Amino acid sequence: MKIRGSGLYTDANGKRHRVAGISEWSEAEKFRELKVSGNLSFEKISCEEIELSGKCEGAFVTAKNFSASGKVEVDSMSIEQLLKLSGKPKINAVEADEIIIAARNGFIDEIKCRVLRIFENSEKIGLEVFEEIFGKHFPRSEYNLRVKIKKIDAETVELENCTVDVIRCKDAFIGSNCSINKLFFAGECKIADDSTVGETIHI
Repeated sequence: MKIRGSGLYTDANGKRHRVAGISEWSEAEKFRELKVSGNLSFEKISCEEIELSGKCEGAFVTAKNFSASGKVEVDSMSIEQLLKLSGKPKINAVEADEIIIAARNGFIDEIKCRVLRIFENSEKIGLEVFEEIFGKHFPRSEYNLRVKIKKIDAETVELENCTVDVIRCKDAFIGSNCSINKLFFAGECKIADDSTVGETIHI
């Protein structure tokens, strides 16, 4: 594991350490809590609590709770409780109890969780300029990128600003600016007027 920036961590014995500049640890190092501002790169990391601000790159993460603001590029994530991301995710597979993502773009191959909430970041980049040129009815899809997801398995799904191939869930709440290919649901299903679902299947 390598940190470029600043941070704090608590080791397996409960001792707190401060990081400044560039620091490296072996993959066998055990952590209880890790907070980083800057860049974090690793092959495998296991920690109870992880909080990041900046860029995160790695192969495999296991944690009780994981929170990140910035760019997250990880092959696989296994989070026991809450995964909270704000920025641009690029993840192959993620599993958690609850997942909350605030993003305007990104890619996730597969999501498995109990509760999934994805909503658009509040920043409206260049929106005023587009409206000035094209008027208030300029199509959102022309200026607004989406989070792209291949597969979602969850109990409750709340989405906006997403493109998804397949969703399997109990309850689905498809908000604004979504494009879903197939939606399998067992309970409640609500779809915003400006979103499209190719096929809805009640199971």
